[in-house]
Amino acid sequence: MENKDTQERGTSREQITEIVSSWPGISVDEGRFNSTSFKLAGREIGHLHPRLADIDYPRSLRNQLIADGLTEQHHAVPEHPNATTFHIESADDIDHVAWLFRLSYLIRVAIQQEVGKGESESVEIDIQKGLDELAPSNTVRNAFEAALVG
Repeated sequence: MENKDTQERGTSREQITEIVSSWPGISVDEGRFNSTSFKLAGREIGHLHPRLADIDYPRSLRNQLIADGLTEQHHAVPEHPNATTFHIESADDIDHVAWLFRLSYLIRVAIQQEVGKGESESVEIDIQKGLDELAPSNTVRNAFEAALVG
């Protein structure tokens, strides 16, 4: 029998999946280790386990998010240069996990737009507007912009 905490995490996972899968260009696949994988143009931006969100970012953005305490090093491979882990404790974490996924999505779309100018596969969204809606700290915004340059 599932307890309330287990049921809440299942609901959190479903809600996060619903949010992330609604974004243009995102596909959802079954991942390894009982995870749900989110991909943009065939490349994973992150995945959800029952109690964890593993999300990738360019190194400078990853490092800043960790430094600011917004996420942690990857739970299984802490030295991974791009991967992070956020522990989902309750439904209260849904908005933050969606925020982390959205940030990863925006940076990947921005990179895709830069690299693939003129290609039909590129997702057309206003990156600056999306970033403004997330309202990241100046340090995270600077790391986001630095990731686009290098």
